[in-house]
Order: sequence, then C-alpha cells, then structure tokens
Amino acid sequence: MPTTLDIDTLRSLLAIVELKSFSRAAAQLGRSQSAISLQIARLEGVVGHSLLERARGRVLGPTVKGVELVAHAREIITLNERAVAAMRRPKSDERIRLGMPADFLERDFTSAFGEIRSRFPKARLSVRTDLSARLAEDVDYGRLDLAFYKRAPSNAVDAAIAFEPMAWFGKVATSNRSDDTVPLVAFADGCAYRDEALRGLRLAGREWTIACEARSLSALVGAVKAGLGYAALPIMLGMRKSLRQAGDLAHLPQLNAVELALGIAEGCDLPFARAIGGIIAERCALA
Repeated sequence: MPTTLDIDTLRSLLAIVELKSFSRAAAQLGRSQSAISLQIARLEGVVGHSLLERARGRVLGPTVKGVELVAHAREIITLNERAVAAMRRPKSDERIRLGMPADFLERDFTSAFGEIRSRFPKARLSVRTDLSARLAEDVDYGRLDLAFYKRAPSNAVDAAIAFEPMAWFGKVATSNRSDDTVPLVAFADGCAYRDEALRGLRLAGREWTIACEARSLSALVGAVKAGLGYAALPIMLGMRKSLRQAGDLAHLPQLNAVELALGIAEGCDLPFARAIGGIIAERCALA
C-alpha cells in the first residue's frame, strides 16, 4: 500500500517548527498537546526518521530530515488549499444572496468582503440587512442563500457561531427607582436584542415603554446618547459605540447572552456557502 501523509499532521509539524513548542502549537491549532505529540510520533513512524531536535522538553528545531519534510509539507498544504479553493469557486454567473443584521456592516465587513473577493473573484454578493427574525425566515423559505441572525440560545440544528454577552446601556436618571417604568430604545419587533430586553423585564416584573424604536444602529446609538432611554446591546458593540453601561445603577435585570447563528438555504452550494459564511464569521461575528 502507498504511504499517505496526513495534511493535518503536516500542519502540526509546521506549527511546532515555527513556534518551537508543542504546547504553543497545540494552542494555536485548538488541540491538546498530547494529540499533537501523538501526531508527530506517528509521522516519524511513517517516514522512518526523527523530525525534531529536542532537549529537556524543548524544541530546538527540525532535524536534517525534518527540514526536508517541512519544505515538502508547505508545498503539499499549499496545493491542497488551491485544490479546495478551485472546487469551491462559483460559476461566473453565480450570485449569493446574503442576509445579516445591520450592525455587521459596522464591524469588520470591509476586510471580510476583501478576502471573499480575493479567494472567490467571480462570486457576486447581494447583501441585505434586516431584523433577525426576518432573516431566519427568509433563509428557511429560500429567499436568501445564507444569513447570519441572532436569537435566544437554543439547541437548534444550525449550530451557534458565537455567543454575545449582553448589557444595558444608557444614562442613569437620578430619579430611577426599581419600580419606575423603564424607557426602552430598541429596534423593531423581531430583533433578538429587543426580545432579550423584554424577556428580562417581564421576568423581573418591571413595567416598560418604547421611548424610541430605531430603524438603524446609528439612530439607536443617537437616541441612547441623547438620554431617551435604555438599550440592551452586546457589550462589545456598546463599548465600540462609546455608550455608558447602566445595569445595576438603573435597577435593570440581568440579561442572557444572544446566540449568533448561520443559516444556509436548502439546495444551496453548501461548501461554497460555508466558506463565505466562515470568512464573515471570523472577521465580523466575533468582532
């Protein structure tokens, strides 16, 4: 039988050589140190040579044979990536209908779009922003090819990409008491942030009123800064917009995290759609 080199193991070898450490390589690759050590032991068994110079548990560098294999490993990994990209490359006339919450455009979407253009130069994106409830419905009915949307944490089939911790933001009124009606600044019904705010207030038995229903993130931020009311937002988003956290000072209830999910329409080119979704998730969803 022909000998086959495992690409993931070659990636581990490169990481160890570059970082000069099994533990740092394991952390970078998201694996345990024991799993990385086992990979290298098996690789050395396959090629019949020691590949790393070690002393007292430290990696000094590759052996002579290790240097030779590292060069081949880089070529193999590069060729593999080119092959995968070629197979996932869409047709010249393929258009991807992408849906996302409006605040994604204020994250690192420019960088994400640049990488998509670089990896898939023939792809054409048609982007629409909307409330999470509508985005989830549109991808279910095939009106969108893929969509990012937010929801309460669930055990739904489409796995969560990230969880965004939530907090209250707004100017604390001097007369605010635990029995006061809470003025809310929120997006329209169907927004996961609004849903979580109302869930928390109902659970705490607090009365509330919609002081401002915003149609854009900039309008919502402006309303909060003007002191019209409190908004429930992801902590990172509120901090980026220089909003003041309210929370305990305003006697507001604790908020659960909001889950971010990626939905892909049935019949869509799954590998390509997941590649596009992965780029956006890495650059925007966790920003």
